[in-house]
Amino acid sequence: MVEGIFTPAGADGRAHLLCSRCACGAVAFPARQRCAACSGTDLAVEEVPTEGKIYSWTTSPGRTVRVVAQVQFANGLMAQGHVSAEPGDVRIDQRVRTMAVQVDYADDGTPLLSYAFEPAGEAG
Repeated sequence: MVEGIFTPAGADGRAHLLCSRCACGAVAFPARQRCAACSGTDLAVEEVPTEGKIYSWTTSPGRTVRVVAQVQFANGLMAQGHVSAEPGDVRIDQRVRTMAVQVDYADDGTPLLSYAFEPAGEAG
């Protein structure tokens, strides 16, 4: 688990983002200790549903063009991340799921993980 960001294997064995949910109902990613909506501190960390829909997307410049998307989840959360797809294969309302991706190695050789999104099926 990457504290407050995501877990590569949640309760169902799949990768999940982690968000905070305030007693007032507001959700935030990454998880927070104080609610931005009401300033409350009665927050719980919860796993975000593994699937969401692309709300908007763009590409990031560089040697390798990468798709970056805003993803809307059923629990009301909107989160941003890379999508493991070519730009021509990405569209608004496309279903995607959270996945763990290796980004580097720690000094001791342990893989370092982050999250990304991958296509999960047809739009709609």
